Amino acid sequence: MTLKLTTFSDFFKRNLFSSIIIGIFIIFLCAITVFPLLSEKKENSFENSTQQNFNIYADKLLTDQLSSDTLSLHFYLSDTSKYGLDNITPTLGNYTYESMTSSQNHFINEINLLKNFNYKDLSTEQQITYDVLMEYFKDQLDFSDLCLCSQVLSPTTGLQAQLPVLLCEYSFSSQKDIENYLSILSLIKDYYGQICEFQKLKAENNSFISKFACDKIIAQCKEFIGNKNTCENLLHTSFLNRLSGVTFLTDQEKNNYITRDINVIEESIYPAYENIANTLWSLQKKGACKNKNGLFYLKNGRDYYEYLVKNYTGSSKSVSDLKAEIQLNLTGYVQAIYSILTKDPELEKKFYGKTESDLKPNDIISSLSKKISNNFPTTVGDNRLSEISYTLKYVDKSLEDFLSPAFYLTPPIDNPQHNIIYINGSESMKNQDFYATIAHEGIPGHMYQSWFFSSTNPHPVRHIINYGGYTEGWATYVEFMSYQYRYKDQNLAKAFACSSAYSLALYSICDIGINYDGWTFKDTAKYLADYNITDKKVCESIFQSVIEEPANYLQYYVGFMEITRLKDSLKKKLGDSFNSKDFHKAFLAVGPAPFDVVNKWIMYEYAK
Repeated sequence: MTLKLTTFSDFFKRNLFSSIIIGIFIIFLCAITVFPLLSEKKENSFENSTQQNFNIYADKLLTDQLSSDTLSLHFYLSDTSKYGLDNITPTLGNYTYESMTSSQNHFINEINLLKNFNYKDLSTEQQITYDVLMEYFKDQLDFSDLCLCSQVLSPTTGLQAQLPVLLCEYSFSSQKDIENYLSILSLIKDYYGQICEFQKLKAENNSFISKFACDKIIAQCKEFIGNKNTCENLLHTSFLNRLSGVTFLTDQEKNNYITRDINVIEESIYPAYENIANTLWSLQKKGACKNKNGLFYLKNGRDYYEYLVKNYTGSSKSVSDLKAEIQLNLTGYVQAIYSILTKDPELEKKFYGKTESDLKPNDIISSLSKKISNNFPTTVGDNRLSEISYTLKYVDKSLEDFLSPAFYLTPPIDNPQHNIIYINGSESMKNQDFYATIAHEGIPGHMYQSWFFSSTNPHPVRHIINYGGYTEGWATYVEFMSYQYRYKDQNLAKAFACSSAYSLALYSICDIGINYDGWTFKDTAKYLADYNITDKKVCESIFQSVIEEPANYLQYYVGFMEITRLKDSLKKKLGDSFNSKDFHKAFLAVGPAPFDVVNKWIMYEYAK
């Protein structure tokens, strides 16, 4: 029986921007002036000095991190003055090998600082934060020895692909915002220069990117630069649009800024993207693209993959154990789908027929907001889901070929209503069924998850510690649930959910096989053939996507798997007292964390 295979691009980092800033910049924290303003907000609620001091410590972590990267600072905070961070000199930090290798000392120091706090004296919220931070710092200790395997450049999630969209979303609330924005643009030339030097080190270490990834990135950079008609460049046209909406500038001031923007694009942005393209082309010509397979064949590649899996998924299980569990689940999906469809020929016709939806993205979000109320909380304190606001935008045509079907941009910590969902209107995605995708990105997926957690008023530092397994696992979990809201026939809904889970599990096995077990393309094609996937182009697409983004699929599937396992465990333990809405509330209340921490605290939250 041939199953309906969900296209791999459906799962390919649709939540591009929920973690991009952290993913690129959080590795290096630098010690600077502390602004203990955050702790003042909760001063009256402290029961002892340990709680007060811990909040000061958490405040310092937040301000140090955001001060080290102006781009992150702008996206995480709408009003930097409230945090004492309004006079920070614009910076992008650095991306050097030396910084990476020295990061280990920082994390050791942070672990020691955490150990100084008496855990029992902390509040429940602080204990959760403590657990999350401790696990995060411990997980990062191995990075310095493996950093040459890291891939800051990649076709879909690489900095060169994501940065233009981030810059286009850089809002102008004051003249200082405009000045900082132009300063950031001027820094990109040197920052990309550091990245290029890092690529040379990777090449020397036999850790350079594959040829097909290299070709895609070069093409992407050239496409972004275009014919160097700056007036038509995405960064300039978006700058004009944002500038037109400000009321605090005179016409002359606007014209001056327009001229400066043109100059900085031509003097910094174009050279930056040309440098990446030329560097990659040169290294490619010198034979740097030696490896045509996964991380297994790179120096320290297998160790790096283990590091990625642990960090991306938040699971404490070994790669081998995860593979065995995923394979078992895969077999189960095949059996479940076969059982459903063989009982009803008409259902089988609907399953294999073309799935379409006349609903627009806004309609889908509105519909789901109403339909989920039986299974998901729609109020948190004084906050109501019906009051959530968001903006729907479409990807610029110059970026359509390189970005995913849709993605969600998380709001600032102090402005949780500033939600943005991007839709890719590319012709190649014209026939894309967006119902499940919108559920993943919007409600009850990422946007809902972000709204819920913000409504619990966690310490702001929790917002900058990302755990892809938790966030993407949740979005995948509810995406599969969304079929029950879409289809009246629940057997059909179950078949579609199992089919999507089957596809993602299959790609996850390939991810592990290629990067951890050393599968070649021949090995991968042979495995896929066992599941009736024999089209060479499809096999090549899966093979290449896994090499380009190692462990990417696993943060989706393993996260989903961990949530499902936890849910099933609680069902068994609680019996008739189990309630899905209470489970979802408890899970979301813990917030982004490794699953050992989630499992530790969920019963506490569930009891509330």
